[in-house]
Amino acid sequence: MTDYVAEANKATEQYLATLAKAQEEYVKAVETFVKQVPALPKPAVELPAVDLPSAGDITAVSFDFAEKVLAQQRATTDKLIAVLSPKA
Repeated sequence: MTDYVAEANKATEQYLATLAKAQEEYVKAVETFVKQVPALPKPAVELPAVDLPSAGDITAVSFDFAEKVLAQQRATTDKLIAVLSPKA
């Protein structure tokens, strides 16, 4: 069983390293693109001020929720494993 854990951890690390590299390249490409785009002109009509959450706030709330859901799923799975495992 320890071979499975070691191999799973190795595959996980390889996957995450590849993903991180691809994500970094993506961010660089977007940054390059944004630098090439000219600034938008000011609107002819002044728009009303709207108090919207920032993209950072929305991202933080969304990822916090996802972390809580994943933790809850793990806790439930651990309980199921305990219930379904043979008693010693």
